[in-house]
Amino acid sequence: FADCASLPHPLVTPGLPEGPCSEMFFSLQGGSFGRGTDLRGGCDAELVIFLNCFKDYKDQGARRGQILEEIRAQLESWWQDRVPSLSLKFPEQSTPGALQLQLATVRSELLTPTGQLRAGAKPEPGVYSSLLDSGSRGGEHAACFAELRRNFVNTRPTKLKNLILLVKHWYRQNKGAQRAGASLPPAYALELLTIFAWEQGCGEDRFSMAQGLRTVLGLAQQHRQLCVYWTVNYSFEDPALRTHLLGQLRNPRPLVLDPADPTWNVGQGSWELLAQEAGGAWRSRGPHLELALPGFSLQPALLCQTPASDLDKFITEFLQPNRHFLEQVNKAVDTICSFLRDNCFRNSPIKVLKVVKGGSSAKGTALRGRSDADLVVFLSCFSQFTEQGNMRAEIISEIRAQLEACQQEREFEVKFEISKWENPRVLSFSLTSQTMLDQSVDFDVLPAFDALGQLVLDSRPSPQVYVDLIHSYSNAGEYSPCFTELQRNFISSRPTKLKSLIRLVKHWYQQCNKMPKGRGSLPPQHGLELLTVYAWEQGGCDCQFSMAEGFRTVLELVRQYRQLCVYWTVNYDNENETVRDFLKLQLQKPRSRPPSMPGFPAPGSLPPSPPPKGMEQRQESLLSRAELLSNSGAQY
Repeated sequence: FADCASLPHPLVTPGLPEGPCSEMFFSLQGGSFGRGTDLRGGCDAELVIFLNCFKDYKDQGARRGQILEEIRAQLESWWQDRVPSLSLKFPEQSTPGALQLQLATVRSELLTPTGQLRAGAKPEPGVYSSLLDSGSRGGEHAACFAELRRNFVNTRPTKLKNLILLVKHWYRQNKGAQRAGASLPPAYALELLTIFAWEQGCGEDRFSMAQGLRTVLGLAQQHRQLCVYWTVNYSFEDPALRTHLLGQLRNPRPLVLDPADPTWNVGQGSWELLAQEAGGAWRSRGPHLELALPGFSLQPALLCQTPASDLDKFITEFLQPNRHFLEQVNKAVDTICSFLRDNCFRNSPIKVLKVVKGGSSAKGTALRGRSDADLVVFLSCFSQFTEQGNMRAEIISEIRAQLEACQQEREFEVKFEISKWENPRVLSFSLTSQTMLDQSVDFDVLPAFDALGQLVLDSRPSPQVYVDLIHSYSNAGEYSPCFTELQRNFISSRPTKLKSLIRLVKHWYQQCNKMPKGRGSLPPQHGLELLTVYAWEQGGCDCQFSMAEGFRTVLELVRQYRQLCVYWTVNYDNENETVRDFLKLQLQKPRSRPPSMPGFPAPGSLPPSPPPKGMEQRQESLLSRAELLSNSGAQY
């Protein structure tokens, strides 16, 4: 390739009205060879030659044939055993607009595009406007952007490139088995899908290769939902590009846009064979291919790339947990709770009064994938809040022993694993699907004082409960487990669509959490749940609200966090003097730190701390992308 500069020029192309192509701007290597993702034993490369006789995209079609004939003649004359260890061959030409040749086992394609792109710089919007105005087919002029395409991949970590090689090796094996008449998506689509999986699910130089492969194969199975694109070289700012990109987003899936050429959907092709083989890759794994780990946690489409009108569909397809798995988890939790009630502290005066499940799983707002929950064990040995710390190590030890016994004696439809923590005061376990390894719930076991006793439906706890709480607490929320039932009931009784909005807000929150952070930590996720309920209530409690409008309302409230003052009086009010005085103090606090009830016995106020430095920028980034897409549907 380095010798290409010595190709004779000018290239004489008789019959062309503007005479010979007297100047070759430069040539570069594209394809997997140029991107550094070439496989041993055979790969593809692109030698892109920029000629001064092309003034725009349309010129390429009229002149390309004659120029390629001249290049072939020049190459045949110029080669003459130039490199003894290589042979130059011209196979049957199957790519229109390109000259295909083979150097030993490396196949190369000579393409003749237009324009000269500045290395390392984002192209001017006019470059893409001209491309759109040319009326060319999608990807017809992809070669013009080979340098951008090469740089997009070349800058990636070495281990990510190794994952790309592994995925392409798997692709090559399946390409040989493709059905007659079926056209698989190009290998380049799998390269981009691998980068997308790494960026959204990991983004670190060190990661599990098995997890990475599992993630890419999982995305291939979900090809009907794929919506993948980048705005590193083009964006929504240019009106023509904005219209074009929104049109692309409305097209049927899969959509995998080339990061260099916005007209080229590289995801086109028959994915069925790949999806079928991806599904069987780990079921028939050999002893040297272990894919038992779940993949990275991500969806095949991003929230910021989802039109506002498709939010309900986004929630249904990507955020709601698998119904069958939830049923299995609930059945397993019921078994565990019964076992703990019947077997813990058998030869002791301590009794298990009740076992309550809390967290998003109990409230009906869990997200698909890995979620958290609490299993609160209320014990008779605690007679007041401050005693919860007493005998904790001994209590945890007994509960752990009974969980292990339950694990051995009972049969479960899910995988039941108890964490091996060195800290004797901490106990947790997980329930994982046997068939969907990315579906699991992690439980923390929390011994607690039974402050509420037996709850009566639609009645408030005794005011004395809150009086004792106010007199006992040192840190807000330290006795929160005692009020798990009230927290759960406050959310679980809400309409299904509101719970879907809560899922969407929580997913957005998790995306914020993945972005670069400033100082401090984000407000707790529970605060966002309550803010969503507040937004819905203030909007009239309509069960048929617009998901986009609801989402936008919550985001605006987050942006105005300095003015937030939110609380409910469903479980406490100001009739009791102690509670009334405490509430007054909370309401008098500056809004930069909104008032908060200790322990969140019922939804109090939120968030308990202002967003850290940098969160507002993260919010603005996600909000701005949402606004750009909102024109394709209802407003966010």
